[in-house]
Amino acid sequence: MMDNITGLELLSPVTALVRMLFALAAGFLVGFERERQYQPAGLRTHMVLALGACTIMILSLYIPATFIDQFANSDPARLSAQVISGIGFLGAGAIFKYGFSIRGLTTAATIWTTSGIGLVFGAGYYMLGVISTVLLVIVLQVFERIENWLVEQRKIRILQVTFYSAEITPKQVMNVVKMFKDDIEVRQVSITEDVENKTTDIEINCRIDEDISIRQLFNSIKELGSIKTLRID
Repeated sequence: MMDNITGLELLSPVTALVRMLFALAAGFLVGFERERQYQPAGLRTHMVLALGACTIMILSLYIPATFIDQFANSDPARLSAQVISGIGFLGAGAIFKYGFSIRGLTTAATIWTTSGIGLVFGAGYYMLGVISTVLLVIVLQVFERIENWLVEQRKIRILQVTFYSAEITPKQVMNVVKMFKDDIEVRQVSITEDVENKTTDIEINCRIDEDISIRQLFNSIKELGSIKTLRID
């Protein structure tokens, strides 16, 4: 069988490389869009998953073409399919929630993709395994810098301010936060008043630029006076 793009045989390493590059390009475009929307699964995560899925798909095509004569009454791909499912659960253990942020998605995707590469080497497709490994390392190393260059990095944080209700209003606190509009994107605000202690808690769910000075933000809020506690998670 010939490939429509390369015009070469299906088992050709060049064909495998071209298909992987197309998969990486698709992952890049979708991941970049998600990254621009500040979603947890961004550019590299989508690229790694696209590479892993493409590698495993190529492997599933290679196996019958190679082993059908030797194992006519068996299905070598059946066991490998179970490996992919099992490794998926293992990768999920690398994902954890930190405040409102989700971390470990790229690591989980890498675990899943690496399991596919292991299957490739196990099936004896050395060139395919080498190509997949090299591309995976490039995505993890090179595209991390590209990701940081293309998309402004902002993490979801929770800013908590407790102040004495009689002397400061929530509006005054919000006005100070809005002074940092270039560095802080407010998503949600929650206000709780403690009538007995005459204090008010304001919790601001926001995205904060990594380069912002937290000390400068705190100092600006403290200038209001009568601030009891300040906290950022």
